Amino acid sequence: MSDKDFVLDTLRRAGLAVAQSVQEQAAGMTGTELNAAADYIPDFLAAKDAKNMLERKAGEKDGFVCRSSAGRVVRLIQTYDSDTYPAEPEELPAQWRFVWSTDPKKALPFISLATSPYATGDCCTYEGHVWRSGQDTKHLGTWYRRGAMGRPRHDRGGPGIGLRDTLLVCTANGHMRNARVDLCCVE
Repeated sequence: MSDKDFVLDTLRRAGLAVAQSVQEQAAGMTGTELNAAADYIPDFLAAKDAKNMLERKAGEKDGFVCRSSAGRVVRLIQTYDSDTYPAEPEELPAQWRFVWSTDPKKALPFISLATSPYATGDCCTYEGHVWRSGQDTKHLGTWYRRGAMGRPRHDRGGPGIGLRDTLLVCTANGHMRNARVDLCCVE
């Protein structure tokens, strides 16, 4: 074995060991911790090709963790036949729970999914800004934009940072209602 092959093999084995460790510890990790370890979380398509989601562990807190092609960390909450339903997790929300980060640098575009509510501190992006949830939304259901979130106010916290109360239409048990949701523009 050449020196180059030895180094590459050693690095592959080290990366695999870290990836296995992340998967084993995922049940006790926060969304922020999982998103920070995203480089060691398998891609959904590769994971699906390696093993059908019927054979993987599902669970609200301890299900198999992977990353969608859009870069979102997701947890399998319900097994399904991924050969029959090969779509990405964003298209199969009943099977997957999205794991959000409180780190603004890991914020991804806002999506509205009943199985994946944003908790206090979770971040997302929308219209060029990073937004942080000011409250848990699990009791409200999922958010739907009724209008634009608007522009961030700069009167508190310095330039580019301000509190923003946004009127969103939420669903709770299938009923539409208005609710005020506190969001904070952080970037």
